[in-house]
Amino acid sequence: MSARFYEFGPFQIDKLNHVLLRQGETIPLKPKVYDTLLLLVENRERVLEKDELLRRLWPDTIVEEANLSQNVYLLRRALGEETGGETYIQTVTKRGYRFVGKVNEISTSSEATAVAEARVKQEQQSLSEHRAKGRPGALVLAGVLLMFAVGSGLYIWIKRDSNAASGAAIKSIAVLPFRPMNSESNDEAMGFAMADTLIIKLSNIKQLKISSTSSVRKFIPPNDDVLAAGRELNVDAVLEANIYRDGDRIRVTLRLVNVKDGASLWTRTLEERVNDPFAVQDRIAEQVAEELAPRLTGEQKSLVLKRYTENAEASRLCMLGRYYSGRPNVEDWKKALEYFNGALEKDPRYALAYSGLANAYLSLVADSLLPKTEAIPKAKQAALTALQLDDTLSEAHVASARIMTYYDWDWAGAEREFKRAIELNPNSGDAHREYAAYLTSVGRNEQAIVEAKQARELDPLTQLTNFQMAWTLIGARRYDEAIAESQEVLRIFPSAHFWIGMAYLGEGMNEQAIEEFEKTLSYSKNHMMAKASLGYAYGVIGKRETARNILAEFEKLMRQGQTSPYYLAIIYAGLGEKDQTFTSLEESYRDHSRPLVSGIKVSPVWNSVRSDPRFATLLKRMGLP
Repeated sequence: MSARFYEFGPFQIDKLNHVLLRQGETIPLKPKVYDTLLLLVENRERVLEKDELLRRLWPDTIVEEANLSQNVYLLRRALGEETGGETYIQTVTKRGYRFVGKVNEISTSSEATAVAEARVKQEQQSLSEHRAKGRPGALVLAGVLLMFAVGSGLYIWIKRDSNAASGAAIKSIAVLPFRPMNSESNDEAMGFAMADTLIIKLSNIKQLKISSTSSVRKFIPPNDDVLAAGRELNVDAVLEANIYRDGDRIRVTLRLVNVKDGASLWTRTLEERVNDPFAVQDRIAEQVAEELAPRLTGEQKSLVLKRYTENAEASRLCMLGRYYSGRPNVEDWKKALEYFNGALEKDPRYALAYSGLANAYLSLVADSLLPKTEAIPKAKQAALTALQLDDTLSEAHVASARIMTYYDWDWAGAEREFKRAIELNPNSGDAHREYAAYLTSVGRNEQAIVEAKQARELDPLTQLTNFQMAWTLIGARRYDEAIAESQEVLRIFPSAHFWIGMAYLGEGMNEQAIEEFEKTLSYSKNHMMAKASLGYAYGVIGKRETARNILAEFEKLMRQGQTSPYYLAIIYAGLGEKDQTFTSLEESYRDHSRPLVSGIKVSPVWNSVRSDPRFATLLKRMGLP
């Protein structure tokens, strides 16, 4: 009978659960590091050549030898060799490695193992019965099993510093997208959705700062540097999970890592299956919440345990909608609409899906990808329905506030909705960012800067959040700061050249602005505002023919219904043609053009016409100070 356990020194390898133990406690290892150890132990009587190790550990991938060296280094550190402990792994120069520790093999006859095997058989029988009745979609099932795995062990396996409660020092966390480890479950949407579900629940805890889903999206596998993620997100701890799935069974490893020193605060590995798609999610969310914020109010606890639907398929479709709505291209936004609508067919009272639908329509209309006459009524109805079903849903209040700001010009109503959204979820980077945009639009610049900074603290790696910070500074005429902020994120977001260009316009540095706008268009040729601002700048410096060529492009788009008259007004202003400028602004007013709201009080392109009485009249008619 083959060994279930290998023992050496104080260590034990549990092959069934794929874990390394030291005196009964799990030592967290990355899957490839664990596989390296098992391979060395099982072949301990010979030298394993580097080529053989690389071939067996990465059978379908070409990797550098440095990957193997890193695995061995991490193993030696986990086994204590790096701190003067016993040597278990011998390096054979120019050849490979050999395991030299004394190993005892333990068969599966122990009482504990017998119990474990009996449980597995029982679960297999239940699994067969479950299959006979039908099963939920793979996405929901995998998430459910994951939540069970985490929840069932977290309370018992929580690790605290012996001198001080480590949990007490954790004020901010990031939940990274969960990592599917085997080819069958290599589904980034699944891993992202699992993290998103947990973030939604934990965001109701006001004592904790939770990084937004949009910021952790960057760390979808294969990005696996947990500490680097924590530093970029500026959090105290990072929660990571690995998922192994085989049919309806799943093995999961979970780890909460202290970003400051890399120490594991929690760790757990087990294999489970479960029938209830939602009860286990409740348990994991509750236990995580109680460990990180033990003095929750009754209201907070009820929000953490809140279920948005009882329909597993509706939940799956909504999670996919949220995944695709955050991706940066049009086709994915259209997929998001389909998934949200599909979720609502399964559960017509699913408020979270209505909220996602509203925001998806607003994203499409903002980029002129759907006619406003079609998208805005649908967005309004979706947001209204979400709020009627669940007035405590922060996202729905944000959607409602965006509609009131950009299309209804209901400034008082919009501010009321933004404040309610932030009250319900202070961790919402979206709510703080959109409120900052509102405050900038109405000219309350210092308040806007405070909100923009808060949004960036919660959501530091999202393009919209960083751009809002720059736009808010431009609105406050703090151009040098706007340039500095934008230059910091150029490497991540090349379109930041646009904000640098706008700041240069504010400082009267038109040649430099032209260079920045052209760089923007080299990255994003359909950037309407950059193209219009380029036409403006060419007009200002006297290159009127070039400006008119750009104007002709916009006139063609206008005839096709693919742009706003606001952009034509910008170019006319650069050409010094005031009557045409105000004619186009009047058309923007009648159309309730979205960019008119964002830019009329902020953009430097209007500096040459602000003294015209028609400009003040326009602001008054819009209800702006």
